[in-house]
Amino acid sequence: MSVSHIALAVFITVLWGFAFVAMRDLLYQLPPFLMAAMRVVAAGLPILVLMRLPRTPFYWLLLLGLTQGGIQMALLLFGMEFGMPAGLAALVLQTQVLFTTLLAFMLLGEKPRWAQYVGIAISLAGMAVIASTMPGGATIIGFFFVVLAALTWATSNIIVKLAGTDEVMRLVAWAHAIGVLPLLALSYIFEGQNEIFHILAGLSWRGIGEIAFLGLISTFGGFGLWSYLMRKNSASAVAPFSLIIPISGMISTALLLGEEFGEVRIAGAGIVLVGLAFGTLRLSAIKWRPAR
Repeated sequence: MSVSHIALAVFITVLWGFAFVAMRDLLYQLPPFLMAAMRVVAAGLPILVLMRLPRTPFYWLLLLGLTQGGIQMALLLFGMEFGMPAGLAALVLQTQVLFTTLLAFMLLGEKPRWAQYVGIAISLAGMAVIASTMPGGATIIGFFFVVLAALTWATSNIIVKLAGTDEVMRLVAWAHAIGVLPLLALSYIFEGQNEIFHILAGLSWRGIGEIAFLGLISTFGGFGLWSYLMRKNSASAVAPFSLIIPISGMISTALLLGEEFGEVRIAGAGIVLVGLAFGTLRLSAIKWRPAR
């Protein structure tokens, strides 16, 4: 990966870590399916400007719409709704690194370097250290939903590679526009038509701002840039950067929600970064030139 691609991957994952603060707050105002639907509505709005479909077979677009556009966020939000603390959810979600590496090997023939395996193992050890400092309250069903969300994210990473298009912003916008319909249908069925309109009518301006942030910036912008990195680099090289997300989430919750973290959690964050550097960076292979 080039230096600019590494910097971009770090920026995206820091942004996604901060998004967990907005998700946790918004869950106090919206039920999971409706929140996921509003997020993809905001993420799909750019199709009003990017009207033309991306140059890729429609079935890839449909699959990406169902995974990245719909199922992934719904599963994550359900996990948090069923008792997974935001920080712990951010950690468990990073099992997508393992799923992505495995799927890339099985479906794309990508063979990770031995250093990538070691780096992932070191980072997972750091995540385990961080998890040991998290407050209780997590449930088995919440954990199960977040793991499924991680598997869905990994699947969407592979779909982006298989779609074979460089029009990633169109791809992401249309994928989320497709994801709106099934999420609205699930919200209508499980959360009630009358309840939906009542909740939306009482949504605060802060809630509207959080939806806009999660949809337009974190989802459309974040996944658009992430998909660009996936197209330009191997999936097993990009995926480990998501291990930065729980670190960013911890710092965000400390600054904005007053959550405290001590020396053990800081040490765990350091281990994650060491593993990421060990498995991702090869100084002899870094391309010291702007990304194209």
